[in-house]
Amino acid sequence: MLTRERLRQEMLESERLEEQVYMNLTLDLLNQLQMPLRDLYDTMFTVTQGLRAISVEAIQAHPRIVKMLRYTTAPTISQMRLGQIAGLRTTGGFEEKGIPPSLEQAEHLARWFREHLDQERFPWIARDVSPLSTGELRVAERYAKLWTVSLIANQNTATDYRNRRKEHQEAAIANVLEHAGLIEQRKLGMSLSQRPASRAGAPVSQPRRRGGISKVDDIQPGHFVREQKLLFGKKQKADLTARPRADAQLICIEAKAVGIRIDSTKRLKELNDKHTDWINSGLNITTVGVCAGFFNDIELIATARGRGIPIFWEHNLDQLLAFVNSGTYYGFPWNPRELFPDVPDDTVYEGLESIKEARRSIAEEQWEYLVETEPDET
Repeated sequence: MLTRERLRQEMLESERLEEQVYMNLTLDLLNQLQMPLRDLYDTMFTVTQGLRAISVEAIQAHPRIVKMLRYTTAPTISQMRLGQIAGLRTTGGFEEKGIPPSLEQAEHLARWFREHLDQERFPWIARDVSPLSTGELRVAERYAKLWTVSLIANQNTATDYRNRRKEHQEAAIANVLEHAGLIEQRKLGMSLSQRPASRAGAPVSQPRRRGGISKVDDIQPGHFVREQKLLFGKKQKADLTARPRADAQLICIEAKAVGIRIDSTKRLKELNDKHTDWINSGLNITTVGVCAGFFNDIELIATARGRGIPIFWEHNLDQLLAFVNSGTYYGFPWNPRELFPDVPDDTVYEGLESIKEARRSIAEEQWEYLVETEPDET
């Protein structure tokens, strides 16, 4: 039986491991980013003559340097904000795909960069400053490069870490599902051999499709899918959805890694919101949370006992394996009402209220404003 004390032990181990994951992943990302950024800086520095001649021609011939130039200004500027200046939604096409800007766009960009260069970081282009000696110039150029590359690498690392952490956690969950004997299904719908036959004996034409899960048979028995919307309520996406057996049960698994404790309530609110959508779908759906990092124990207890959402830990996924295979939860048949007998009902209610009153979840904001995912502003 899972008690509050056992839960706290799991939480302490998860917090310790999350710190390790953070340091290992971010250091790896930072090191990977440094070399290509140094090369990009060198290109930018050469074609702009050390930032003394930021020309339309240089930007059109080398559009990827726009990324580096964004970080030479004071303050630095995002892709979308700079895109507005150039009459675009974002400068991502220049930076990531190497698409040359038009003459008018390049003129806007070059003018902006020239007017907003960080003269403290690049003192050789500063106005009203005595010329630097050869030695001073060499030192200034070296440290300006290190400063600028570090500035970009650290900001990009923070952005990339969120994506890499999510991928890391979902891969661990997928590995457990495969150990349970499930096979990853790439597209929704029944396989050809499972489709009903027509009168002539040929399979009925019903192509496997994309778009989201609307019925149990969108997932084949003994399979799981990744990143699919459930077409009910707010049409929210499950990180992984499994159908372990031929019966009608689906298990929707949400991965929640939290590095800062204050964010945990919002993450649990997202989990609870999805659970509400899915239990009202008319399908037999069990919502599951796989957590890692820093959480509040009462809010976790409220989610499991008060909402009936099994909570597992990334560092102890054997418990998820047992749940998928046999429906057991920490050695006992899944029964949320019997969990945490050492926690009063009033405390569980307070935890649910805390989650309910949290600032709107990301999913709710997307639903209200119908906003498409924006390009990264780094």
